[in-house]
Formats: sequence, C-alpha cells, structure tokens
Amino acid sequence: MTGPIRVGLVIGQLTTGGAEGQLWLLCRALDRARFQLTVYCLSDQTAPYGEQIAARGIPVRVVSGGRFARVRALRRWLAADRINVVHAWLFIANSFAWAATRGADRALMTSARNCKQQGRVLDLVNRQAFRASTAIVVNSENVGTYLVEHYGAPPERLRVIYNGIDSERFHPLEPAAAATASLGPIVTVGRLVAQKNHELFLRAARQLAGEIPGLRFVIVGDGPLRASLAAQAVRLGIADRVVFAGERADVPELLRGASLFWLTSRWEGLPNVVLEALASGVPVVATDVGGTRELIRSGVDGFIVANEDHDGFVRHSRELLNDGGLRQRFREAARARAEQFSVGNMVGACARLYEEVA
Repeated sequence: MTGPIRVGLVIGQLTTGGAEGQLWLLCRALDRARFQLTVYCLSDQTAPYGEQIAARGIPVRVVSGGRFARVRALRRWLAADRINVVHAWLFIANSFAWAATRGADRALMTSARNCKQQGRVLDLVNRQAFRASTAIVVNSENVGTYLVEHYGAPPERLRVIYNGIDSERFHPLEPAAAATASLGPIVTVGRLVAQKNHELFLRAARQLAGEIPGLRFVIVGDGPLRASLAAQAVRLGIADRVVFAGERADVPELLRGASLFWLTSRWEGLPNVVLEALASGVPVVATDVGGTRELIRSGVDGFIVANEDHDGFVRHSRELLNDGGLRQRFREAARARAEQFSVGNMVGACARLYEEVA
C-alpha cells in the first residue's frame, strides 16, 4: 500500500460520552502523515465532537435515513472515500459497518466497550459482525471475556486497547494547594440511569454523613431518574448534604476539589470517569464491575467493593477521610496509576493495529 492508510471511523453519535471522547482523542493525536481519517456518524447528533473533528480537517459524514438507507449510504461513502480499514465504535456501529462492508475488499474492525447485551436482533447482528471482523477492539480484558462468552467472538481476534486519559485536562491540585485544602466532597459523575445505581450512592452517603459532620456529596450528571433520586435524598434526611449538579462543563475542576470519587455502577466496560478521577489525584471507591479492577489497585490508589456493598463504601471511605496522610498517599498513587493510561499509549496501539489489519 502506498500513501497513508485510509481509516473510516463509524459511530452512532458524536455527543458527550466515553466512546465519543476516545474517538475525539484519537482524531486529535493520530499521525496524519500515516493515516487519513474520515468519521461516519449514523445520526445527526454531532455536537460537540463533530464540529471539533471537522475543525481539524477531518471529514465528518452524517449518514441519515432508515436502517437500510443508512447501510446503502455508508457503503457508498466508504467506496467513494476509498477506505482501507473500517473501525466501528460500539454495538450499533458494528452492525451498520458489518452490513456496509460485506463483500467489499476492506478490513473490518468492530469493538465493544461495555458488558451488556443489546437485545435479540442487535445481539444476533453483532455475533455476525464479530465473526466477520479482522480484529475486535475491547477496552478491557473483562469486556473481551464477555464477548467470547455471550457473543461467541473469536478470542484470537480480540485486541485490548485501554482508554486514554487526557492528562492536560485532568490533573491534581498543585502540592501547595493540596496541602492547605479542606476536606472536599465525595463526587460521582454519570448519567442518572439504573446502570449507575445512584440509589446505592445515597444509602452509603446517609450513613457516612451521620459520622462525619459537614461532609458533602456531589452527583454530576442528569437523566430520567433525577426526580426519584432527589426524593430519595429527602426521605433519607440528607437533601441538605447532597448536591445534584446536573450536566457540568467544569468536571475537571470539580474532581480536583474532591476528597473521594465513588462509582456505584451495576455494570461497566472500562469507566472513563474512574480514569479521570485517578488522573485528578482522587482516590476511588468502586464496585467490582467490568474492567474497573484493571484500573484500580485496591488498597493502593482506591478500593474495589462488591456490587451493592454499601457498607464497603462507608468503611473504606471512613478510613481515607479520617487519615489525611493515608489519603495523600492514595492521591499520589492515583495520579501515578493514571499516567499508565496515556493518550499516547491508546493512539499508538490503534495505529499499530490499523497497520496490521490494512
């Protein structure tokens, strides 16, 4: 092959989200002399990343219409753009990319970033897509195991590429500021949906609030469960201690001011918010779901607890909040751990895989 490898990135939307953010980091950092990128968005939901990607001179094609119309349109675009490697992001994109590349002479890379079945039809199509793939990108060993067990994905085609964290955006307080900072809140970030299990967050918050005067809790994000969660906080008697912050653009600043980060999810793939907290120098207490155990060294930079174990959240958090020296050691270890998941490592792994499958 002469000239740069032409890579087509297929994704369902370019809204704020974990996969979308990783795609944006890849577009920012991939060597443009070696790779020519085009992004294919399967909906008109292109903000905020679509405009940012296009501003870097990377074409963003909006593929609209019904299912079959989008398959046909995507197939035409891939041919017109002379794409060599198609990299689909998430389960919906896998299905469209597989249908649009059938019989074509171009490599198909599918991916998965969480451990959740998608429904009978989409699961069936993804089974076919995984079997037809030259490579299957997963963001943790746990997700790879899940694909083999639940989708029959060929294990020899799995490639683990861990998420990258933007350490320029997420970083700790300066040492002098950290040394004089008062006890900050316990923070969580995520959509207010059943997956994130904020009910557990609030139950643990009630117990800890009764033990540590003045301790506050911040829930960043919005979603359909906001009203019921606010009502639960009232019933638990902690409405004055819990802030429902909604969607925020200053998440890095909120994390830097936190004492702890809690992830109470029922399931995950490789949660970006955990990486963001670690990069911000914030110890994490998280449920043992998805690839979270691959990020946190329990007892070093955070703690892993069993799903639904609200006593575990309270016990480990109490230990860290009541011992400033221990908390500082965890903060330093958290930042050091995050540096192992650099954007450069993620982009380099993608580049090597594109060259391999082209």
